Amino acid sequence: MNGRPLFFFFLLPCLMDVFALALHSVALAWESSKVRNYVSKPYMDEIFHVPQAQRYCMGDYASWDPKLTTPPGLYIISRGFSILSTAVGVDGCTPSALRMTNIFFSLGLLFVIDSLIGCLHPTSPAIRSRYALALVWFPVLFFFNGLYYTDTGSTFFVLLSYLLVNKRHYWAAGTAGIVSVTFRQTNIIWVLFFMVLVIIQTLEDASKKSKETTAVYNPTFSNVTQFALTGFAGFLVWNGGIVLGDRSNHLAGYNVPQLFYFSSFLSFFMAPWILNIKNISEVLMTLTKPKQYEHPFLLSDNRHYTFYIWKNIYRRHWSVRYILTPFYLLSVKLNIAAIVPYVSVLHVIGYVFTLVLTLVPSPLLEFRYFIVPFLFYAVHFQPQLKRTYLAIAFYSIINLATLYMFFNRTFEWASEPGSSQSGSIL
Repeated sequence: MNGRPLFFFFLLPCLMDVFALALHSVALAWESSKVRNYVSKPYMDEIFHVPQAQRYCMGDYASWDPKLTTPPGLYIISRGFSILSTAVGVDGCTPSALRMTNIFFSLGLLFVIDSLIGCLHPTSPAIRSRYALALVWFPVLFFFNGLYYTDTGSTFFVLLSYLLVNKRHYWAAGTAGIVSVTFRQTNIIWVLFFMVLVIIQTLEDASKKSKETTAVYNPTFSNVTQFALTGFAGFLVWNGGIVLGDRSNHLAGYNVPQLFYFSSFLSFFMAPWILNIKNISEVLMTLTKPKQYEHPFLLSDNRHYTFYIWKNIYRRHWSVRYILTPFYLLSVKLNIAAIVPYVSVLHVIGYVFTLVLTLVPSPLLEFRYFIVPFLFYAVHFQPQLKRTYLAIAFYSIINLATLYMFFNRTFEWASEPGSSQSGSIL
């Protein structure tokens, strides 16, 4: 096994810039306090997640809400936290206590991203930690730290697996990858991508030591990954597909425009780092006509930003899908040009292939699906301190505006009189 001993990973809190850790802790505490005061009851998808976790807290592991579409990893972790909290006399299964699970994951994610940036771009602790802080304040991710959703934990374990791959701790990387799949099934695609990277690493390491390579893969990671793949294949056969629960609203499709939506999304949130006069001087004018899906959820819930984007832009006129094509292509060009200096061609191909497998089958435009692809792209970008401060300011404005809308712009649906709905969320 190459790299530093695994125990070194757990010393990260001692090595990290204290300023970034303190600032993130304060931000999380503020968000958690506000959510607890303004949204005391389970909200949106929490109405499914919280009761399921509470069943686990009571030791009922056999009951399952058919509306849930993700595996029980989050509930198992929360069950572990509840056992610890009960030991000190605290009920760890209230909605507020369950939400704290994601606060811990978010703190852990800061350490993971900080260490990952250190592996990929050796630089000063201050620059590295501030860049990590900017990425954990990425608005879509930051918002869901305050609610009991699977996104923060899923992201934590995917990036932890990738960090451990880069540190050559392959057994641990495979294990983290398996855990990530228990939060979201599609994470198996990222685990496969990491396995390919391990094969490349093994070949590169072998070529440095000897011109004769005795193996084309690392057996430790391969064994763990094969175990995960076998179990996942068994799950697909047993479940009759990748979707748990409510399949009628989560059917796989062929939604190629998802790649364009993601590219635009990526360009917008990476703008503080990638935009300059040189790389926006050319626009490739090639007209494409991809089929555009309109999932029923898009226009059935006005608590999401995507509702207003779809209603006010894509539904404004039939020609919009074609008018936006040059901008999609510009964003693709910007994103590729910005990252190519820092990764290999094989890395880019693997990343694009992973995007296709994770995004194209989904007919629903949902920003949460873009969190892992965005962060995986961003950690490979060379940190630049001035632009990082600009990004922190940019993300902070979006976070504050979103939380203000969430807490203060409440309304009622005619179908649910007396039930207050919070404002738009990412």
